[in-house]
Amino acid sequence: MHLGWPRDKATPTAQQATALPLRRAAIVLASLGMAALCAWLLTPVIGRAVFPIVYAAVAVSAGVAGTRGGVFALIVGAVIIATITIPRSRVQSAREANAEFALLAYVVSSVLIIAAAAAMRRARLRARSARADLARANIELEQANVALEHALHQANRSREDAIERADRLRLLDEASSILASSLEYETTIAATARLMVPTIADWCSVDVPVDGEIKQLGAAQLETPAFRLMSEVRARSSLSSDASTGLAHVIRTGESQFVSEVTDAYLAKQARNPEHLAAMRALHVRSAMMIPMVARGEIIGALTMVRTHERPPFDDGTLALARDVARRAGLAIDNASLYRKAVVANESKSNFLATMSHELRTPLTAVIGYEELLADGVSGPVTEAQRQQLTRIKASARQLLSLIDEILLYARIEAGVESVHIENVRAKTAVDEALTVVTPSASARNLSLTADEIDPTLMLDTDAGKLRQMLVNLLANAVKFTDRGHVTARAFAHDHDVVFEIQDTGIGIAPEHLEHVFEAFWQVEQSRTRKTGGSGLGLSTTRQLARTLGGDVTVESQIGVGSTFRIVLPRASRLASSGGSPARS
Repeated sequence: MHLGWPRDKATPTAQQATALPLRRAAIVLASLGMAALCAWLLTPVIGRAVFPIVYAAVAVSAGVAGTRGGVFALIVGAVIIATITIPRSRVQSAREANAEFALLAYVVSSVLIIAAAAAMRRARLRARSARADLARANIELEQANVALEHALHQANRSREDAIERADRLRLLDEASSILASSLEYETTIAATARLMVPTIADWCSVDVPVDGEIKQLGAAQLETPAFRLMSEVRARSSLSSDASTGLAHVIRTGESQFVSEVTDAYLAKQARNPEHLAAMRALHVRSAMMIPMVARGEIIGALTMVRTHERPPFDDGTLALARDVARRAGLAIDNASLYRKAVVANESKSNFLATMSHELRTPLTAVIGYEELLADGVSGPVTEAQRQQLTRIKASARQLLSLIDEILLYARIEAGVESVHIENVRAKTAVDEALTVVTPSASARNLSLTADEIDPTLMLDTDAGKLRQMLVNLLANAVKFTDRGHVTARAFAHDHDVVFEIQDTGIGIAPEHLEHVFEAFWQVEQSRTRKTGGSGLGLSTTRQLARTLGGDVTVESQIGVGSTFRIVLPRASRLASSGGSPARS
């Protein structure tokens, strides 16, 4: 802003600084010379009326040269009056009285004139200084205005950048949440396409290489006939992974392709067939980009996005945002693909275990049956030595049958087809039945297998067979890993649950292994020469059965002291899920 005041002149040079006093001295001398000449010429005519001319010379001198110049002019003026004005007026007229008084009056008047001129000069200097200060303030104000405009521009730009970053982070956060919400392959691909529309693009497709071809597995678009037609045409148009079009090149090389302004020649180059070209032209595409999706160092596909002429073209910021989303989408799609493969592999494993277990169970049952026939002497008398051999055959066969039953149970639970039959069960009865099954094994190892006193009225709604199986598994596991001492079972109520505890004085479990013991096929001793046998499914199936019944299994253990396993089941059934429709008897 400029107020119209004059700016400071440039600082005088040394030559100018020297010439200035000389010019002032010349003005003073000229004015005094003029006053002396006028006094000489006019005094005879007008007499003392010539005094104002001298006063004028004094005033000019004081105004130009300051107080010193005024005093100098006063002295010279007094000399002019004393030597020219008064004497010449005496020559032309009668002698005038009071000449001394007139000279004194001149001196007083000159002093007043000098004082007034000095005051005016100081005022003029102050005014000039004020104008200079005002000019400087004006310049500083202009500079401040420029700085303020720059600061406002920077602030607006920073605000826009902050809003853009916030929108970007919000979209990325939303993308992460949506992509992490499901491990279903098709769902993840569809979610990836929907993320881009309409926030980033008007149309988006997810393309992945499948058996040497690039196929569109998902698409999202604005709901217009042209966009829907575009998705349908691409879905039924095949594209070879070795094709020269941009999409195939992007998936082969992992390099993004960004076209801010799309031309018809570009569309013709990307077209897979005439129908595809017609569909792209109908969209009036303005901008396009293709971003590779990478996971674990592998290119798993690409995102293709377009904008029409109704929106601004893609820019570098949009490209960076699309790359971030594509990176997250690649990881999510890869995880979903791995999960799908894992599910298929797990189903194959479960089917294999179930099939093999059934196939092994049938001949094994026959072996046990024939052993019993031989032991009963159906084929002839059996000696005591033969009976002992048959007993060992039966024991081994039943052990193998038990392992097969564990595998079958595990396969049913994994497949989600294990049925649940809810009934009112007495806790003491379940513990007693489990102790009866495991007592022979404990006796064979010279272990004490007992149960603390259990309230005979303690009841719960659960599956009696599965509860008994869980207790047998835990008791058998405790006997297996206890060399000396005892194994104790107990049951008691806790809030709305019933707790079954199996405590032993066995070898214990290291803290880092406490959760691993519930994993299928996992055992503390992983070597082939381990001392204890088993399939490694007992604890795993026990926990899965407990969770199927709405409870859980936990363990506390200390090396060299022993372990305590706890089954916690609700007194009133609160099944989360089951393989079949729960029956109640």
